[in-house]
Amino acid sequence: MAIGITQIDLNNSKSGFYYNDTQMMIDKYLLGDHSLETINALIKELIDDELPFFAEEEFPYTELSRCNYTVISESTLKKLQQNKMLPSLLKYSSDMYVNFKYENNEFIHPEGEKNYLHSNMPCMVYFQNNRVTFFILDEDGDAYFSYSLNYEDLK
Repeated sequence: MAIGITQIDLNNSKSGFYYNDTQMMIDKYLLGDHSLETINALIKELIDDELPFFAEEEFPYTELSRCNYTVISESTLKKLQQNKMLPSLLKYSSDMYVNFKYENNEFIHPEGEKNYLHSNMPCMVYFQNNRVTFFILDEDGDAYFSYSLNYEDLK
């Protein structure tokens, strides 16, 4: 289940400004560099600098950035939706990235290491122009976030 859905506006930080490294990655992305290297660097900067403004204090941020993110497959998105891990209204996009593999209804380390959930938290990140939406997933459903989105937010 998605324990948190948080949307970040790359043009408007919740704190009022982005740190230099984060702003540099945002600028690079907004100027058209959508390489996997830039996407991963930007995701990690946003996790470190922006997500703390949305989650409870004890939220384990580092567990979101221990694995690199890759483009989600359409079949994985459908499986996650069928298992009610992601909203069914989401349409597949190659601008959706995950830090896991999903096989046999389980989150698996993308590089095959054992015990993925012991030190990682599954997450899908959806880039839409200047908005980045984090879908924090958890098999147990413990809620750390309290912000909801509606269909219009995801168009």
